[in-house]
Amino acid sequence: MGFFKRRAAPVSVHPIAGFWQWWVSDAAGRFSAAVDTGQWGELPAEMSPQVAAVHPGLAWDTGAGRAARSLLTVSSEGDPGLRRIAEQLLRAAPAADKSWEFAAARQPNSDAVDSFIEIDGHGLHLGDARFRIAEDFDRERLDIGVHHPLFADMSEGVPLRVSFLLLDWILGEDDVERWVGAVDTADVSETAAATAADLTASVKAMAAQSQPDRWALLEGSTRNGKRSIVTARRPLRWIDYPVFDLHSQIWLAFEDERGDGLPTARSLDLLREIEDDISAALGFRGILVAHETAAGTRVLHYYSDSEDQNGRDALETTARAAGGTTRHASDPGWSRVRQFS
Repeated sequence: MGFFKRRAAPVSVHPIAGFWQWWVSDAAGRFSAAVDTGQWGELPAEMSPQVAAVHPGLAWDTGAGRAARSLLTVSSEGDPGLRRIAEQLLRAAPAADKSWEFAAARQPNSDAVDSFIEIDGHGLHLGDARFRIAEDFDRERLDIGVHHPLFADMSEGVPLRVSFLLLDWILGEDDVERWVGAVDTADVSETAAATAADLTASVKAMAAQSQPDRWALLEGSTRNGKRSIVTARRPLRWIDYPVFDLHSQIWLAFEDERGDGLPTARSLDLLREIEDDISAALGFRGILVAHETAAGTRVLHYYSDSEDQNGRDALETTARAAGGTTRHASDPGWSRVRQFS
């Protein structure tokens, strides 16, 4: 009587691992040849489903590299919810070599202002664009108005879309998120006279004076008229921590309070000790971005990686030991603390 062997189940490959296996097997060489010859053939049609297998919302393009000859970018196109996936793909990438380097966001393109684009039936020379730049050094933000002579002839909404595209090309996707605040379109060139070079210089100046990990003190009141104190990190930017997409709130009650609902010196010392313990337990797995205190309660706001169960466990265990309660919510883009920025 013969023996029957159970057929082994096929080993599944994670889409990110599958993408890079495809790339290093022979795709990189074929894309390099296309860069040399300018003959891309079916390569774009082959790349798109490979990227879509990681996530259909991701976009890709190739261009000149900085250290390597060419750059492959797989981008979330500004979507915070997808950026962690683009970042995971980048972190799994093979080491850069003389032929290829990789990025998770569109990089600045110094040639953009010399380009023409066809949009809404118009051919735009991007070098004709001008900018109104309002610097806010406290927020570390630039509010920008964009003007182009052809904006007046375009359909509603198209000028603003072109404005964001142009900013991405000049500054790079991440620096737009990092340094640019409000964006609108300027009606006349007199109010928007700065060039692309001026805009780049303004961003460099803002970055040079940036003071990371400052804390701002904000004060308000509750519905019952009690004082409310918020201390928030400055700058408060999710783009600097692209995989920290889990918002965790920890509630800590204190009984020893003043008449306005804020803690006495004794309670404040205890709250600080608890905060230090929780932050130490979390370590590099997350970051404290704000805490708010009112009516006998302090709420701590942390962000960490939603796929890191150890980080979540560290928060919950340490908070529970201090008598606190914890609540978690997915929040790529840090919208739940935007009011503190």
